Amino acid sequence: MAEIVLKDVCKVFEKNQYAVSDFSLRIRDGEFVVFVGPSGCGKSTTLRMIAGLEDISKGELWIGDELCNYAEPGERDLSMVFQNYALYPQMSVYDNMAFSLSVRKVPKKEIRRRVEETAEMLGISNLLNRRPSALSGGQKQRVAIGSAIMRKPKAFLMDEPLSNLDAKLRTHMRVELADLHHKLGITTIYVTHDQTEAMTLADRIVVMKAGYIQQVATPIDLYNHPTNMFVAGFIGSPAMNFLRGQVKRAGKGAAFLTEGGEIFPLTEDQAHVLWPQHDNRALVLGIRPEDICAAPARGKVYGEMKGTVTACESLGNEAIVHLENEDGEFAARLDPDHGARAGEQATLYLNMANAHFFDGETEQNLFYQWRNEA
Repeated sequence: MAEIVLKDVCKVFEKNQYAVSDFSLRIRDGEFVVFVGPSGCGKSTTLRMIAGLEDISKGELWIGDELCNYAEPGERDLSMVFQNYALYPQMSVYDNMAFSLSVRKVPKKEIRRRVEETAEMLGISNLLNRRPSALSGGQKQRVAIGSAIMRKPKAFLMDEPLSNLDAKLRTHMRVELADLHHKLGITTIYVTHDQTEAMTLADRIVVMKAGYIQQVATPIDLYNHPTNMFVAGFIGSPAMNFLRGQVKRAGKGAAFLTEGGEIFPLTEDQAHVLWPQHDNRALVLGIRPEDICAAPARGKVYGEMKGTVTACESLGNEAIVHLENEDGEFAARLDPDHGARAGEQATLYLNMANAHFFDGETEQNLFYQWRNEA
């Protein structure tokens, strides 16, 4: 196992186009780190630079105590698991798993012991004589992971390994991957565009956009303290709701006045930070669907939102209700007996204590600023 450190790493393609810019991160020994972001944000390119499959244009890559910018992929002692499994179709499962040890002239008896031990851990002992064409997607992925484990590498690099699986199997494999990491404790870097995978697997998540790191944090910190509107909107399903407006004086306190004319009272803490420092400035209020309810509770500060219900999605234990008004369309996570009906007028309530506030121009969180100290 090894610590992996990237210092101001950049990837520049033709015509001075940056795919990754100023990427700095320290991945601790044994840590499970997930790179997440939309397609084209640079997460897979960063992983490939760590693996040695892409050259590093600028910056430094350290694996353990070795500078590895110019090391060949085979010299880095890393195992990579790809989206497309990367299995040899003419070989049996046993031979696929044993291949990396065979080319290193490991004794056959030791190879058999390690293959059987790994196959048992992954629940594929009964598949060792089959070829990849006879396996399901989930079985192929287990074989690919088993092949990576066999080498006992310094770290695992995984590039969207579950994206070809159906939803139910992805959920099952997430649990298996988490359990496997717990057992092996090997440093793991995992790339995905699926924020559910990121939230459920990671010790820390690296959110990327347009080649830049936006924020690095634990899943719960990322969810509760997004540094900007991009992170706030990307993490969470349904996504955070945003309302544009300004802060205005309201009696002895302050309120948020939306562009559509809604008035939401602020808590004392919010008023202290936002008024009068941000008077007459464009602001954005962010509120997660679970912080919108059908009826207010006593002792809390709520904002009242009226509108037309455009859709109700019943999920059994909860419902996602979509409300539209002059400020836009918003999603609320309500109890299944909420009573709202599509096409009808409704009033929902925002729990203001859980609201986030962003600068309307920079889109930075006014209550939380993240700084990369890697």
